[in-house]
Amino acid sequence: MKKILFGLLFFALVGFAQGCTSTFKSVEADPGFSFLRGTLKGVLAAGLPKVETATVAAMEELDFVAVDVVSDKLKGTVSARMADGTKVTVKMQAVDFEATTIKIKVGTWGDQSISVQILRHIQKKL
Repeated sequence: MKKILFGLLFFALVGFAQGCTSTFKSVEADPGFSFLRGTLKGVLAAGLPKVETATVAAMEELDFVAVDVVSDKLKGTVSARMADGTKVTVKMQAVDFEATTIKIKVGTWGDQSISVQILRHIQKKL
């Protein structure tokens, strides 16, 4: 009886020790972009100032409210809220003069479909 109890306890502890697994999904329509831990990440072939301008224009086109921009020549963040109050954050970092890493997160846990739609609007503005 003790062996069975210890066996069940062992498997329960192993299960809890696994914790939350990270979900890695490739974004099929956009090679080079991935969705990991609620964040869509990839590299755009444009400099940081162009990506920042395109991001702000895309968010205004999507009628997001309270668009806030904080950036310098190397890094930037554009934050806004959707109509339902969901926070949208786009973080950018210059890789070089013609490439920028971009990370899009929607809400607390991330929403892949909305993140991809935002990415499409940003790409359209570039």
